[in-house]
Amino acid sequence: MSNYPRRPPRPIHPARQYFSDEDIAFIEKETGRLLRERVTLGPWVDKFERLGAVAAGTKHGVAVNNCTTALEIILRAAGIGPGDEVVVPPQTFIATAFAVIHAGARPVFCEINPSTHSLDPQGLAAKVTAKTRGVILVHMGGLITPDLPAIERVCRERSLALIEDCAHAHGASKGGRRAGSIGIAGAFSYYATKVLTTGEGGLITTNDDELAKEIRCYQARGQDLSVHEEEVFIRAGRSCRMTAFSGLCGVTQYRRLEEFVARRNRTATIYDRALESDTHGVERLLFPSDTRHSYWKYSFNLPAEMSREDLQRLLAKDYGVPLTWSYWPPVHLMPIMRKLFGGRPGDLPTSEAVMKRNVSLPMHAALDDRDATYVAESFVDAYRRMRKL
Repeated sequence: MSNYPRRPPRPIHPARQYFSDEDIAFIEKETGRLLRERVTLGPWVDKFERLGAVAAGTKHGVAVNNCTTALEIILRAAGIGPGDEVVVPPQTFIATAFAVIHAGARPVFCEINPSTHSLDPQGLAAKVTAKTRGVILVHMGGLITPDLPAIERVCRERSLALIEDCAHAHGASKGGRRAGSIGIAGAFSYYATKVLTTGEGGLITTNDDELAKEIRCYQARGQDLSVHEEEVFIRAGRSCRMTAFSGLCGVTQYRRLEEFVARRNRTATIYDRALESDTHGVERLLFPSDTRHSYWKYSFNLPAEMSREDLQRLLAKDYGVPLTWSYWPPVHLMPIMRKLFGGRPGDLPTSEAVMKRNVSLPMHAALDDRDATYVAESFVDAYRRMRKL
């Protein structure tokens, strides 16, 4: 056993929101003004949209109430609906598939690459049919997959709309291309556990002027925004506006984006060094130097013979360190998906196998070097103990 404290220096959370004392004071001050002026949309949401677009490197940013809505609006604005198919990975939050269903289309589930936890290009090509209109690329954990060129090639050759699910990927990039600027549009989440948070919220980013007009229309419940004299509705939209308070929170968070992503990368470096030491059998997700990971999660694969549940219990009991994983069961095996589309275990054997053995170490902006070092050493010690059992 290593000579370090058996309990953490302070409680270790797997993920958590972070607002500095300075930002909390600023939000408290501005909230009073919001209550006297405007509580939905308004200047803070406008600023949030601009900051989000700048961070993604796009011309347009459109704020909505959550990421599920953002994905659905992108699909609808792109003309994808009843009779169409959209390829999605099984390792994602179920909302990715729900957005396709809410748009009227059918999600088709595709194998992931075990080395990236993202869409497998060969699997994607095999899933394309005459009905396929789009592909949702999830930047799983905050990593833009090294397979991106091959995925883009499939989309280009088959005339498919590439849509980015950027829920995990604020501040991520590959080859200088930022998350949210790669496909026809990107959808970001601002739930409490994400890299940036507004409590609840979503943002759509795009460089396509015409698509942006359609997206704005849906943001306004389907209203024709070119008509100023009266409210005229031309699309079947729904209420999906962002509150001014969420916009205010989002502005303070975007001011910290570089700080947050740098902190997460520093924590990841500490984890990397520990896992390189003596953790034979662990499969880390490797990526080229032109990639900036935003590290919503620090994920990797355990050996197939090791029980992640047993390791999770050991880390929690003896070290006070939470070990988690995202997501289980795979989306195609969720009860609602099996009911709607008849999915069965074994449909995606590679994805199902790797999703049973991937795990994540704690990751958030409030972790400091001491926390990260404790987590890393605890994991290595517990892992070695498990290997000897």
